[in-house]
Amino acid sequence: MSALRTTLFAAGFMALGALAATTTSALARPGGDHGGPPVLKFGQLLASLDLDETQEAALLDLREDLHDEMKASHTDRRDELKTLAEGIKSGNVGRAAIHSVIDAESAARTELAHRVTDQVLDVYDTLTPEQHAALVSRLETIEARHDEMRERKQGEDGDSSRRHRGH
Repeated sequence: MSALRTTLFAAGFMALGALAATTTSALARPGGDHGGPPVLKFGQLLASLDLDETQEAALLDLREDLHDEMKASHTDRRDELKTLAEGIKSGNVGRAAIHSVIDAESAARTELAHRVTDQVLDVYDTLTPEQHAALVSRLETIEARHDEMRERKQGEDGDSSRRHRGH
């Protein structure tokens, strides 16, 4: 795959991952999630590798599946919100009905997470030794950046706590 095509492919996967992360975590965490579930981040890393056509097709299929799932989920949520609003207006909102909606959404998110995980790991299983080495290198770079940011944040937190104590 060409470098430009690899970049565009990875960018598209990241955008879809951000959409999926926001959609699937909106109910679980008010304000959504920052960065997305780890398996989607892993899928983004895979998409950034120099993949062969079969590997690329598998990730494209996953992207399309997620896109379709997110569109359907958005429509379902809009319908559920409308139903809930109508129940509130009429004064006839039952806890059992709300609980069953929550349970159904949780089950759907879990099923989707399992399916996405399996598809991403199916692609991982096909990596060549060179692709695996490139993936390990990228993971080490990411870990180093996270460590640097964590250390910098801890330093800033220490500075701000001293300022607050009058030191």
